[in-house]
Parts: sequence; structure tokens; C-alpha cells
Amino acid sequence: MKTDLFASIVANLSDGIYVIQHGKAIFLNQRFGEIFGYQDHESLIGCDMFGKVYPDRQSVDLFRKIHDQVLSGNTEKISWGQPSAKVDGTPFWIEVEARRIEVQGEPAVFGTFLDRTDCKLIGEAMHASQETLRLLLDAMEDRVYVVTDDYRLVYANRKMKAALQGEMEKEFCYKLCRGLDAPCEDCSTDQVFISERPMQKEYFNQLAQCWYSVIELPVRMPGIDRPTKLAVARDITERKEAEEKIRALSHRLFSVQEDERKHLSRELHDDLGQRLNAAKIAVDLLARDLAGSPGDIAARLAQLSQVLKGSVESVRHLSAGLRPASLERLGLVGGIRNDCDQLAARQGVKVDFTHHGMEGVRLPHEAEINLYRVVQEALNNVVKHARATEVGIQLVASHPIIRMRIRDNGIGFDPASRKGKKSEGLGLVGMAERVDLLHGSFKIHSNPGLGTRITVEIPIGDEVEPEPLD
Repeated sequence: MKTDLFASIVANLSDGIYVIQHGKAIFLNQRFGEIFGYQDHESLIGCDMFGKVYPDRQSVDLFRKIHDQVLSGNTEKISWGQPSAKVDGTPFWIEVEARRIEVQGEPAVFGTFLDRTDCKLIGEAMHASQETLRLLLDAMEDRVYVVTDDYRLVYANRKMKAALQGEMEKEFCYKLCRGLDAPCEDCSTDQVFISERPMQKEYFNQLAQCWYSVIELPVRMPGIDRPTKLAVARDITERKEAEEKIRALSHRLFSVQEDERKHLSRELHDDLGQRLNAAKIAVDLLARDLAGSPGDIAARLAQLSQVLKGSVESVRHLSAGLRPASLERLGLVGGIRNDCDQLAARQGVKVDFTHHGMEGVRLPHEAEINLYRVVQEALNNVVKHARATEVGIQLVASHPIIRMRIRDNGIGFDPASRKGKKSEGLGLVGMAERVDLLHGSFKIHSNPGLGTRITVEIPIGDEVEPEPLD
């Protein structure tokens, strides 16, 4: 009963089984015959294993050599893989395990094997795919690398390897990449592993004297049991230099613009303003001299005097807008408050201006004039486009930035729809350019019917840090 059960199990195994003694096959199961393509495996029992039973003449020497090693007594078991062929010559790949046993007191070899052709083909395909990927990564001009959470570089493509300051296996990534003795201050390894999402940043490599834009994301590397991140770094030095040139040109343009505004302001105030004022005085004197004249002449002179008075006020207002004397005299807070008061008086708009941490702060002229112009343009948009009845301006100094928020309850708009519309977009573009000139950020949020919110943030240096409040 047990013998029949054993025979049934062996016959139905997916492994081919054989036993060799004195070079002859003394046992072969059915699966052995199926794998090699034999119709009658039992007829091979007792035949020379290496001369007749094993059909592949090209690999038979390797097959015999390994079995001889097992029989020599140096090792009891050997596992290996090798190419082979079936009876009809079809090539395939076998995985074999052979061990020394005794049959009737004499040494023999018990072996099992599997057809691993599919696995071999998959492995070769994966190897080819990996090789293709390696060639692709090495052809990239971007730096591609993988770093563990303990700052070890475990992969680097050709471009990255060429820039390393040392050997990958011996140094930490911060030493290899930037020549530092401690982790980089802007290292985002922890954030990448915590968020488990891609992160993007820009940084300046002091060692290479280059700017890089880096995308980092957590990955799993075969054979590495630590958290790892994949990084792709692109050299953006040319872009940064171009941006700096544009910023310098914008700075020059705005400086020339401010100089021209000052010139026009002086011309309006000293020339046209004085001429209009003189004309008003002359009309008033003429009206006094003609006090006894018919009523219609006096009325017309009084009307003309009022027109001239309005013109003088308009010129003064225009001159003040071109050259904000309140900004020069009172600083940024005083200049903004003055404009808010004037808007409320002229247009009846409720303006709520608050500031925090600005006591004792006097920014460089470039920062003050550009922030002031942003507020000026925002208030101008409130009057011309937004049709708002309430405006809120908040100015906060919180080292190392100054944050300004401007909001209104106007009709709002769709920012995406304004792109390309020069007549309505130049004001916003100019505001953004002024903020960019200060290395700051400019954000605008608006929706039809829901008003508009503008947020500006600019960096400030230690020399303009707010004084403590009393």
C-alpha cells in the first residue's frame, strides 16, 4: 500500500526525478521523460545516463562533471542551472539539484530538475530592460541618483558620477555632491519620506557654482532595506542667469520710469500747476473788477474760476500720484494710509488698512516704492474695474519676510480668462514684475462675484528687522 502511494506521488510530481549509480540511470519518473520529450522513459532505465539518457551532447560534459563532484564526497548537494536540449533538439533551460545517496550500500546520485525556460526568458528580458534603462539614464544630461535615509548614494548615472567628489561606497552624499562635512541645510530627505509624494526644489551648488532644479520621490530599491529616494537634478544655471538679466533690466526700466515720473511731477507742479493757478487768480481779480457788471458775466467768471480751481486740484493730484511725496516723507505705512484716506474721501470706498510689526521699519527705497506702486495699482483697479465698496489692506513684518494682503468685495474676475488681454492685464503683470524684482512672490485669487485677493511676500534683511514694540 505504501509502495503504491509512494509511486503515485513520484509519478505525479512536477519535478523530473532520476537516480544514477555507476553511470547508469536506475530510476526515472514519468515527468523526467516528459521534460526531455521521451515517449517511453521506462525503456531508458539501466542505460548509460551520460551516453544515451541525457540527450544534449553540447551540455552533457557539464552535467557529468557536476555529478562526479557529488560522488567525490566533497559536497553532498549541488544546485545549478544550465542550458540543455530535448530529444528533438529544442533548447530549453533546466534547474537541477543533485545529492549523494546510497542504494544497497553503494554510492549513487539522486537528482531533481525543473524546466525553467520561462523564468530564464523573463530574466533575460528583465536584464535587457535594465540594460536599456541604464543606457537611457546614462544618455541623459540630467543628474539621476538614488540616496538612502542615512545619506548613502546607492545609484548614480553617468552624468552624476562624473561630478562626484570621491567614491560612492566610501563617502556620504553631501560630501560627494557638495563637498560638505555635514548634511545640506536644504536637504529634503525627511520631508520626502514623510509625505511619500514627489517634491520639487531649486538650490545653488556652491561647489559646482551651478543652479539645479530637483525632483525627488520615495522609491524602493531591490536589495536595500532602508528608505530610499530617487532624485533627478537639472542644471538651470542658464535660466537663472537669464532671469537675473531680465530682473536687472526690469530694475533699470522701473528706475527710469520713476525718474521720468518725478520729472513729469515737477513739470506739472512747477509749470502747468502754476500757470493754472495764475489763470485762476487773474479770473478772480477780473471778477472783482467787474463786480458791477451784469449778472451773467459775473456768473460766467465764477464758473470759470471753479473750473480752473478743479484743474489745479487735478494737476496736484496727478503730480502727487507720479511722485508720492507722502511716501518720501512718511515711509511705506504713512504713504499707504494717505492713499487709503484719499480713496475713501474721493470715491466713498470703505478702506480698512492695518499693519503689524512695521513700527520703526524703514525699508530700502527700492522695496518701498515698488510695494507702494503695487498698492497704488490695486486701489486703481478697485476704482476702475472692481466696483468695490470695501477694501482691506494688511501689512505684516514677520522676519524674514514682509507679507501684504489686499482684498476687495468687488465683482471679481477669472484670472485665466484675462491672460493675453493687454488692456486689462498690464496692471497685474506690472504688479507681479515689481514683486519679482524684489525676489518675492505674487499670488492673486479671484472669482466672478466673489471679489479679489492679492498676496505679496518679499524677503527682508536683518538691517530692516522690526524694532521691538513698547
